[in-house]
Amino acid sequence: MALIENENYHRKFYTILMTVAFFLNTSQYDCIPKFLMHFYIFDWMILVTLAAGYIFFYEKPGMSLGMELIQYMIVGVLYTLIFLVFIFKKEAIMSNYNFIQTKFIHWSNKKSLHPNAVYKKNIETVKSLAIPLATLSLSIAFGPLVSTINDIGKLPLDNRAHFVLFWPKIVDTNKISMYGIIYTIQVIFTVILYISTLSFNLGFMVFLNELTNQFEILLDGINDAFKYKRDKQFQPLFIDCIRHHQIIIRFLDDLKSYFKWIILIEIIVVQVVLAILIYNLTKVNASIGYKVKVAGSLLFNILPICFHCHVGEVILSLHTRLSNHIYNMVWYDMPNKNKQLLVIMFQRTQRDLTLSSALFSNERASRSLISKVIKQVYTILNVLLKT
Repeated sequence: MALIENENYHRKFYTILMTVAFFLNTSQYDCIPKFLMHFYIFDWMILVTLAAGYIFFYEKPGMSLGMELIQYMIVGVLYTLIFLVFIFKKEAIMSNYNFIQTKFIHWSNKKSLHPNAVYKKNIETVKSLAIPLATLSLSIAFGPLVSTINDIGKLPLDNRAHFVLFWPKIVDTNKISMYGIIYTIQVIFTVILYISTLSFNLGFMVFLNELTNQFEILLDGINDAFKYKRDKQFQPLFIDCIRHHQIIIRFLDDLKSYFKWIILIEIIVVQVVLAILIYNLTKVNASIGYKVKVAGSLLFNILPICFHCHVGEVILSLHTRLSNHIYNMVWYDMPNKNKQLLVIMFQRTQRDLTLSSALFSNERASRSLISKVIKQVYTILNVLLKT
């Protein structure tokens, strides 16, 4: 699907974000999204999963390091699969982006609202998240450095706990100069890992806020139409609402087509990762730097699934709110033709818009899913503690 841009509104943040997050070609430089796509997958699959797997199988680590290596392998596979979903579902993601750049702008203009109001809100949200997210990233990136300083004279410099990522030992990192070079390279790649995951979650935030705004515009449109509920003027106004609702439904259908796979992957993987991290945090006797790194990793892995469940919860509540809003309207004194339009709209609001996981349709992105994940984490953790 080709990118359709509305030239009247400059949304540079969206343009950059969609390229960095979903590999969409939003500019004349089509080599950039291709490079990012290959680089992200290389970073997660080779430098995280396979590197940790090599150490796990060939160096025969102890229990604590072995658990951490397994966690790295699983997380690497998790994000590699997510980026593969973005590649295979690129058309649907591009469709979502085109909607917020064209159709959503059209409906905002039609209601005499500035289309960039939500855009500015999203930028402010990103600014407010900058410090907390930077703190989280630094805790993981520099936790091992704290351990290194704390372990001077106690452990060799090339101890595995002194590195952000687990790579095979190719050079002698017992020398301070070589250790500094390898550590710096690892921090750079780690920052890229953070950017890759943070960007697509910010992309989902943009989609959610734009969608929420369209629901609000739709509700206002319904209220305006009901001011003329006994008149012929009601019909064109309410037909506009039906069309607007159809646009929203199409946007959601595209979103569901790839979001369901992300939920499925997270359900299978995240609970195991969280159990391992909690085990390492509570049972491994290590320095404060190690604890900081593991705590940061715990938040890094739990926040995305919580946010994705929040997305599902908000979308469900928006449509329920729309359905209740129409149902509670005083309609009994309306002409029959106007009532027929109301019935059409009400029927469309009964569609199932829950963000369910692929394969397991009963697992939905909601608060209840978070509860299930927590219970499963507790079960897995008990098994680990008994081994």
